[in-house]
Amino acid sequence: MAIQQPPAAVVPTQNAPPSTPRRSGCGRGCGFGCGGCLLAVVLVVLLAVGGSYWFFVVQASAAVDAPATLVVINPPVTVDGHAAIPGQALIAGNTAVTGAGGHASIQFPDGSFIRMAPGTSVTVTAVQLQKNGNLQKATVLQNVGRTFESVEHLATGATFQVGSHSVTASVRGTKFETLVRTDYSSRIWVFEGVVRVSGKTTVDLHAGQEIDADANGNLSAPRSNQFDLTDSFPLAAACAKAIATNNNAATIKTWTGDSLTAGQTSETSYYSPGGRLTVALCYPGSVMRLTVVGPSGGQLVSTRPSPSVITVANAPPGLYRAIVVAVSVASGGEAWAVSFATNSTCTPGDIDTGSAVRKTLTNSQVADFLGTAGIAGVTVQVQGTSSTAAHLLVDTNKAGIPFVWMIDVYAATPNLGAVITSVTVHGVNVTTQVISKLYSLTGNTIASLPIDFIVERVYSCATPTGDDLMVIEGHH
Repeated sequence: MAIQQPPAAVVPTQNAPPSTPRRSGCGRGCGFGCGGCLLAVVLVVLLAVGGSYWFFVVQASAAVDAPATLVVINPPVTVDGHAAIPGQALIAGNTAVTGAGGHASIQFPDGSFIRMAPGTSVTVTAVQLQKNGNLQKATVLQNVGRTFESVEHLATGATFQVGSHSVTASVRGTKFETLVRTDYSSRIWVFEGVVRVSGKTTVDLHAGQEIDADANGNLSAPRSNQFDLTDSFPLAAACAKAIATNNNAATIKTWTGDSLTAGQTSETSYYSPGGRLTVALCYPGSVMRLTVVGPSGGQLVSTRPSPSVITVANAPPGLYRAIVVAVSVASGGEAWAVSFATNSTCTPGDIDTGSAVRKTLTNSQVADFLGTAGIAGVTVQVQGTSSTAAHLLVDTNKAGIPFVWMIDVYAATPNLGAVITSVTVHGVNVTTQVISKLYSLTGNTIASLPIDFIVERVYSCATPTGDDLMVIEGHH
């Protein structure tokens, strides 16, 4: 699930979103769409550069360092004191800060993310992936502010930790919220799963509970969740859950909004690949109205209690707008959240409406394209299924030497991200050497390249014929 801030509001005024990247034109003439072109470029670089260094001293590596990705939703957002670049990599030691009115998200390669409210500072301290592309370790330090954490289920032994000045929250797959105040005290709310909170003592906090910690790490007793009417994060968790059933989890996208007072309006958008579309509006009480506007201008309206759900059967692909109106809300305003999802199926076939884009790549398509690109003796397989990434197994032979690569491909919005998670030669792990050489040559272990549309989602699924499929979705 991705969670985003609306690109702009009608009322109140908000900053404009980052500008759309210039189209690269990589899809023109390649015959397999831009996703196929970019994938080939990534593989050519990895095979040509990495394959030259197989003979270095072998050091087996159970996990590899990887970057997180910064998604800039509304500026101002900075990284280490400089204006943030949408889609830039965050490595250990980088600090992302949202200013007044700024919203951002720190996206991890497995689909986990940390959503940052205005006035928030988070330092990435470690990100590691297992060789199969799953998250092994992610740790961040929340210096101040409010965050929403959505963590994909982790394998045994993997860890995800959010630390503050006096406590640490450790999870293995959950949704929770963290507030760190300027006096170094903090509060943690849990929406799903279990969060282990460690200060001077350790407490397992369950769904529906919250806990306080003072600046010295003294924990309060757990109690039932209580929320401020202007806090949109619990609404985001509720809305995503409300539309999860009978929809493709990979297509869920949630927007949160700044508080609206009576009569104010805000608008969100979603680029659908087609199929049944479900939209939900969540708010803390009173009355809000949801209007969904389709690509052709048709409208559906709901004023039902939260969650207010609208379903569009057989919705054509394209841009859908959700307009939220605060009809009657508490004095001072109330927060809200909107979630979108579709029931799109796992079938090959590209879609490009001029706005919404969907690119698909089967194992056979990738192999065919690599052949036309002059890369002989290479087989590529999409390994398993994932709602948040695609794990590729690349098998090649260079001068009689067998190489096997594992590459994790994911959305590094607005770009497509790829990171090597494993390289073996004759069955011997040489991941450390190849990645270190790539870093020395390129300055990064990630291939984050712009393509001719904005990438929002990457996932893999199993087709009815048994050929796993890599799907890239986004918009122009």
